[in-house]
Amino acid sequence: MAKLTPLQAALERGLADGGDLFEALNELRNYEIETLDDAESLVDALEQYLDRPMEAPGLFTAFHQLVSLFQSVTAVSPFQYLVKRGIPLLIQAYDARLSFAEEQQNELLFAIKIFARYGLEEGLDRLVQAAYHPILREGYLWSVIFEQLGDQDPVLPELIDRLSDPLPDGFACVAFLDWVNRLAREDFISQHPFNTHDGVQRLKHWLRSSKKDEFSFAHSSAASLPFISEPEREQLLALAMDHPDPAVQMEAAWASARLGSDAGLKFLVRTCLDRNYSTTACAYLEELGRDDAIPDEANEPDFRAMADMCDWLAHPQEFGRPPDEIEQYDTRELFWPPTNDVRQLWLFRYRYIAEEAGESDDSGLGCYGSATFSLFDETNPDMSPEDAYALHCCWELEMNDDLRAPDERSIAAGRAILEAGARGEYAEDEDEEDEEDDDF
Repeated sequence: MAKLTPLQAALERGLADGGDLFEALNELRNYEIETLDDAESLVDALEQYLDRPMEAPGLFTAFHQLVSLFQSVTAVSPFQYLVKRGIPLLIQAYDARLSFAEEQQNELLFAIKIFARYGLEEGLDRLVQAAYHPILREGYLWSVIFEQLGDQDPVLPELIDRLSDPLPDGFACVAFLDWVNRLAREDFISQHPFNTHDGVQRLKHWLRSSKKDEFSFAHSSAASLPFISEPEREQLLALAMDHPDPAVQMEAAWASARLGSDAGLKFLVRTCLDRNYSTTACAYLEELGRDDAIPDEANEPDFRAMADMCDWLAHPQEFGRPPDEIEQYDTRELFWPPTNDVRQLWLFRYRYIAEEAGESDDSGLGCYGSATFSLFDETNPDMSPEDAYALHCCWELEMNDDLRAPDERSIAAGRAILEAGARGEYAEDEDEEDEEDDDF
């Protein structure tokens, strides 16, 4: 008897009486389906699973695990087999759960993501229906769903038409806008779906909204402006430039500059000198092919480092906005073991002033020059630069899975590693490795 693959063994174990299919598949971690045998086994398992009573919804379910395996295919033959045999079964499972959309929103949208990736007509029908579903249209997975679709897939024009008249509501509409903005910007489509009466009204609504949680929708609206016809575009541009969020204003300036406006270009040039928004403004000018207009001051190393640090702190997964205060605490050139080279590094002290009475200010220390990061719970603005660099060195080695990373991150361990680097120990090791590679 042929030896079972890890997937086949997990499916057999999980589907056995008393087995736990979720746990069995979870043990596989980042498994890749490379063979037709694995694809056939997945289809067989899905057939057995569908014959069982429907389990409670959640991320920790066998259904979620089975669906996720559809996105781990790395070869043509198993992909084609799953298109023919697997997707119809997944559609069957999706339809059976649609009546419980409120409880199963995440599972259903995850299945829609797979339908988008595989491109089967019946699956894309479910995608369109889901975009108008009163519960499914609100899911935040739509941003990922649309990006699964091939930019030059022959079904794209028809699919966009089906989603354009009428436009969907909810977050599906915003995600659709982001997607078609990119397609229009990269010349994959010639007609923007929001260049209609209904589309313009949606854009106006988002640009006029004073709700902070809709500012990102206004940003997406501003990104569409180069593809909207006059006279509506002029009014929309005015709304975007007058928006309270600087990110929306910059997007509007980019749109204006793309259309040939000197005013939009000058706005971006000025913003290059604002440390809170310089990184984005410079990126816009580079995209426009006008990096020559970036002021020299914006490329001065200390300013560039601070601006990039502010940009990192403002990321939605960090603080979500630039710091209220920031100052350069230290900068020096040293041998940096995580990258095995000599480089300039910076430390910045930053502060976020409490917005509510009774709350404390949030102060920290950020490191820039290699992996931009702030070790929120380990570094503080009052510690010595040497101690901060030591902790960041340990952390970055850990992130790189470097064998030099200490078992426990500490200042003493980091200092020892940095001192070894300063003595040239790691540089010598690297030279030896290069010589061995040359000999080979």
